[in-house]
Amino acid sequence: MGCLQAIGCLLCLAVLAVAGVLAWRYGPWYEDGTATEAAPPDTLAALGACEGCCNLLASNCDRPVNEVLFPAVHNAMSSYDDLFAGANNNRPLEEALVAGYRGLMLDSCICDGSIGETLQNLIKGEDDKGENYLGFCHGSCDAGVRDPAQVLRNVKTFLDVNPNEVLILEFEVTDNSLEQLFNAIDDSGLDEYIYRPSATDAEWPTMQTLIDTGARALVFAHGDGMDQSCTATNCPEGIMYTFDHFEQTEWNGEAAPTGCDVIGTEREAQSFFLMNHWKNSEDTGLPSEDNAEVYNTYDKLMERFTSCTERIPTVLAVDFWSIGDVLSFTEEVNQRNAGVVAGEKI
Repeated sequence: MGCLQAIGCLLCLAVLAVAGVLAWRYGPWYEDGTATEAAPPDTLAALGACEGCCNLLASNCDRPVNEVLFPAVHNAMSSYDDLFAGANNNRPLEEALVAGYRGLMLDSCICDGSIGETLQNLIKGEDDKGENYLGFCHGSCDAGVRDPAQVLRNVKTFLDVNPNEVLILEFEVTDNSLEQLFNAIDDSGLDEYIYRPSATDAEWPTMQTLIDTGARALVFAHGDGMDQSCTATNCPEGIMYTFDHFEQTEWNGEAAPTGCDVIGTEREAQSFFLMNHWKNSEDTGLPSEDNAEVYNTYDKLMERFTSCTERIPTVLAVDFWSIGDVLSFTEEVNQRNAGVVAGEKI
């Protein structure tokens, strides 16, 4: 086949794809607006929630929040269900919260209204947002983007519906999107749940205290506009600089995801220890479901946790959250460390 014929075929396929999208979007079978509506509250009720529990376990309640293990979703906005290319997860973050995950790692960015974004908006039934609008994306909005207004509203609804659950949100801020992110958090109403410490070195409250005071969202950020300690700059109200409080393991290195070595400059131990527990495909560099099927298992998680002799992780971040034993492993770790089940503390 000649080059001109090949190019012609590709153009025809592109035109047919766009026509198909338009027909599906504007056909009589399409329910207008359903893709951008907030999730109904009854769909966000946490599985396993119980009276007198804190993050699904009564034994968590009297423990400081920085001593409880939080299972977290890496690049939580990125899922194949949400039409991301090379996604980090199969299913949306809202389903992860319902299942039992209590940490969300999200990237904020500014989208430019490209053709790729326009097609995504059509497929999702979302209105054209124009140019320079806030999105939750990873690298490029063309590869996939979630609407922050919808995501944050759903997170707020989750907290409304589940009064005994505490969340950790960690944002990587890109494209100088901090101001827009701050405004989106306020507009969603989520700010009413945000925990605001009096100082960066204050002792962390217990889970029960956070629940009793209604401050059930711990919000951290790093990146553009959040690139140094809040003791040295004015951080937006309610958003803490991640590395004032977190240290973390390596990710995607040759040895990852193994070991508990802390990356970054040497300093005093921080309150939270993030274990980055995922590995991209060595062939494509993209998130790997095959690797998740290996590393999200109980045995691999236990093997790695028991190698941590100096610090025990308090946030466990994974890709493809719906695969493996992450939640049952987290439950066992928290019960062991609270002394309510047999076995050594981890």
